[in-house]
Amino acid sequence: MSAVVIRSERDVIDFVQAHPTGSARTRILMLIALGSVFGDAYDLSSIGIGIASLRAEMQLTAVQVGMVTSITAVGALVSSLLGGYIADRTGRFKLFIISGVLLVLAPIGAAFAPSYEVLVLWRLVIGIAIGLDMPVAFSFMAELVNTRGKARWMNFWQPASTVAVMGAALVALPVYFAGASDDLWRWTVGLGAVPALVVVVLRLVYAEESPLWAVKHQGLHAAAKILEKSYRVTTVVEADEAKPARDDGYRLSTIFNRKFRARTVLASMVAGMQAMQYYAIGFYLPVIAGLIFGTDLVAIVLATVTVHTFALVAGLLQTQLVERFGLWKLTFIGFVIVAVALVVLGSVGGTVWQAVPLVTVGVVGILMFGHAFGPGPQSKTLAALSYPTEYRGLGTGWAETAGRVGGIIGLFLFPVMLDNLGEGPTMLLLALAPAAAVVTLLLIRWEPAGQDVEDDALDREHPTRSTA
Repeated sequence: MSAVVIRSERDVIDFVQAHPTGSARTRILMLIALGSVFGDAYDLSSIGIGIASLRAEMQLTAVQVGMVTSITAVGALVSSLLGGYIADRTGRFKLFIISGVLLVLAPIGAAFAPSYEVLVLWRLVIGIAIGLDMPVAFSFMAELVNTRGKARWMNFWQPASTVAVMGAALVALPVYFAGASDDLWRWTVGLGAVPALVVVVLRLVYAEESPLWAVKHQGLHAAAKILEKSYRVTTVVEADEAKPARDDGYRLSTIFNRKFRARTVLASMVAGMQAMQYYAIGFYLPVIAGLIFGTDLVAIVLATVTVHTFALVAGLLQTQLVERFGLWKLTFIGFVIVAVALVVLGSVGGTVWQAVPLVTVGVVGILMFGHAFGPGPQSKTLAALSYPTEYRGLGTGWAETAGRVGGIIGLFLFPVMLDNLGEGPTMLLLALAPAAAVVTLLLIRWEPAGQDVEDDALDREHPTRSTA
C-alpha cells in the first residue's frame, strides 16, 4: 500500500472522513466508546429497578426518592460542560481514563452506602463521572468514522444504552430468587462497576488520542503517528510545522454565534425534552409497572424488559434508516409518537391501566419505541455532528448539560407529580415536553448527517446550512 502523504491539517481530516471502513483497531475504539455509553446507562438506571427496596430500607419520602434519583443528573449537569471544555483543550484520552476510573469506584461506594446522605453523595459522584465521560465518548466517535457512515455508527449508542437498561432489570431476578430482595438496590447498583472496569481496561490497552484533535493541537507529525497506529497505514509528512497556535477565542459564546446558534438551540431542545420524557418514563418503568401489576417483582421485571425490547428494536432500526432519512426526520417522527402515546396514557388514567395491563404495557412500549427511534439517539448524535473538532467537546458538553436539566426535571418531578396528581394528569403534563420539541423542529430544520463541518470553525461568517 502506498504511503499517505500529509501536507496540511486538511489531509488528515480528509483521510479520516473519506476512509471507507476504518480498521480493526478503529472499530475496537468505536466499541470502547459505545461501551462507555453502556456503563453510563447502566449506572443511571440501575437504582430504578430496586427503588422499592431502597424506599423500604431507608423509609424515604417521595421527595427523597426524587432527590436520590435526580442527583446523578445534577452531577452530570455540573460536569458535562466542564468535560467538553477539558476534552477540547487537553485531548480526549486523559479524560477518558479519569472518568472511567470514577465510574468503577462510584457504584461500589453507592452499593455500600450506610445512609441516605452517603448514597446521595456517591450518586452525585456517578453523575459527575458520567458528565465528564459522555462529551469525550461522542467527540471521540465523531472523529474516527468517515462522513458517510458517521451518523449510523454513532447511533448504535441507543441500542447499547437500551441493552444496559435491560441488563440492570434482569440482574434483579437472580438476586430476588437468591433471597436477597431486601438488598436488591445494592446489588443492581454495585454491579455497575463490572462493565465500567471492562471498559477502563480496554481503554488502557487500545485507546489513544483522536487524530482530528491531535492535528489541530499537536501538529501533523503527532496526527500522522496516530493514523499509522489506528489505521495500519504508512504516512509521510511533507511539511515543516510550528506548534499549532492556541485558539484564544475559545469560549462558550462561540456555539451561540451566527453560524452555530440555530444548531445549538435545536440540539439543546432535543436533548432537554427527550431527557425529560425518558427519565420520567423510561427510568421509572419499574414504578409504572408496579402501578399495573402490584408488588410482583417478576412481573415488574418482565414488563420492564418487554417495554425496552420495543426500544431495542427501534434503536436498531434507526441505525439503518438515519443515513437515508437524516437525523431531523427521525427525531420529528419519534417525538410525535411519544406525544401521542403520553396523551393516550393520560386520557385513560390508572384505573384503565390495571384493567387492561397488557394493552397498557403495549402503549408504553410504543412510547419507548418512538423515543428510541428518534429523539433518544439523535439527542447526542445531533450535537456531535453539528460542530467542528475545535468546538465539538464544547457543543456536545452543552447539549449534555441541556439533557441533564431535562433529566433532573423528569427524575425529580415524576414521583412527586404521581403522588400528588395521579397517573393521568402526570402523563398529560409530560406530553408538553415532546410537543415543545416538535415546535422547535418545525422552526429549525438543521440536518448535519453527511455534512463536513470541519471548515466551519475557519469560515465564521458562513451561514448555517439548513434543509428548509
